[in-house]
Amino acid sequence: MIKNNKKGFTLIELLVVIAIIGILSGTVIVSMSGAQDSAKNARIEAGMDQLRSVAEVYRLLHGNKYSSGTNNFSTEGDGLLIKNDIAAAGGTLTVNPSATAYCMSSPLNGGGVYCMDSKGKVGTTACGEATACP
Repeated sequence: MIKNNKKGFTLIELLVVIAIIGILSGTVIVSMSGAQDSAKNARIEAGMDQLRSVAEVYRLLHGNKYSSGTNNFSTEGDGLLIKNDIAAAGGTLTVNPSATAYCMSSPLNGGGVYCMDSKGKVGTTACGEATACP
């Protein structure tokens, strides 16, 4: 009799292992896609929080006004840099300044709108300071 002493894996065993690895990697990829949107949303929210500080400094430097003519706190200097950073994170910043108040908002990745105004209202609900804020 001929003895078959070959050691190794059968084709079925290899296919089962490959299938398990494929299922696990697919699960990881799906769970990580939401993390990327969350990180971008956190970047948008942090940028808008920084822009609030820029707005207050602008108001102090321009005679208690958030807007002067065609310029406002988001169209020059640090405000413009922060606005561009928000755009890089996938947001579209909308700023509605008047002389004495402002409201700014940006859509978030995956849905929703983040909004804040000069009275301190912040969140995904409507801000009450300017009529054009969602």
